[in-house]
Amino acid sequence: MINRQSKRQSSQWLAVALLAAVGCEPPSTDAAPAHREFSQFRSEVYPVLLRDCGFQACHGAPGRFFRVWGPGRARLPGQTRTPDPFDLPSGDELSASYSLALAFIDDSNPAGSDLLRKPLALEAGGAAHGGIDGYGRNIYRTAQDSGLATLAAWVFSAPQQQ
Repeated sequence: MINRQSKRQSSQWLAVALLAAVGCEPPSTDAAPAHREFSQFRSEVYPVLLRDCGFQACHGAPGRFFRVWGPGRARLPGQTRTPDPFDLPSGDELSASYSLALAFIDDSNPAGSDLLRKPLALEAGGAAHGGIDGYGRNIYRTAQDSGLATLAAWVFSAPQQQ
């Protein structure tokens, strides 16, 4: 079991690696929740989540709290019409995926956010995650992986609070 100090050091190391990878400054630690742009989510983050996380056996599965809905993956139920598998994502699917992604961000410690740590390999500073491929690897092997860098850029993109 990892003790608190090891977890904190791992989180601090991950913050440095992620900030270096995406060239971002950390947001302030004010209590107000940070704002992350939906347009950036839709154009940059959502495609990464859909590609890397939205499979039926992963975060497209009905039993998962964090879900990613969209084309070629699970479609959001309860819409006025059921979209064809490869129709563009509906506004509701994008909005629901955005809201759930926000829920996995820790504004007081962005580098410690589950959205960044869960899909990262343990040896690279990540957290435990069931998303392991056939070779025993996690989704992202290093903090410099392009998919993780895209997620990190969005997580750290919140404007600094005054």
